[in-house]
Amino acid sequence: MPIIKSKVKRSRALGVPLTDKAARHMERRSYGPGEHGRAGRRADSDYKLRLREKQRLRAQYNIGESQLRGPQ
Repeated sequence: MPIIKSKVKRSRALGVPLTDKAARHMERRSYGPGEHGRAGRRADSDYKLRLREKQRLRAQYNIGESQLRGPQ
């Protein structure tokens, strides 16, 4: 079973507002959540970009990992 976070925290981590409430919170805090949220970011690797995009799709459409893989 996946770990469930609040939509606002998930939105800030992914950098995309998932709800209207998250959009309002992101206007005030554009940085990520947590202890290291404001720290300067290094350049993202290609793997990290693809993983973040996959996580964003899963959060936006509320689908599971197996639904992204398609028929095999």
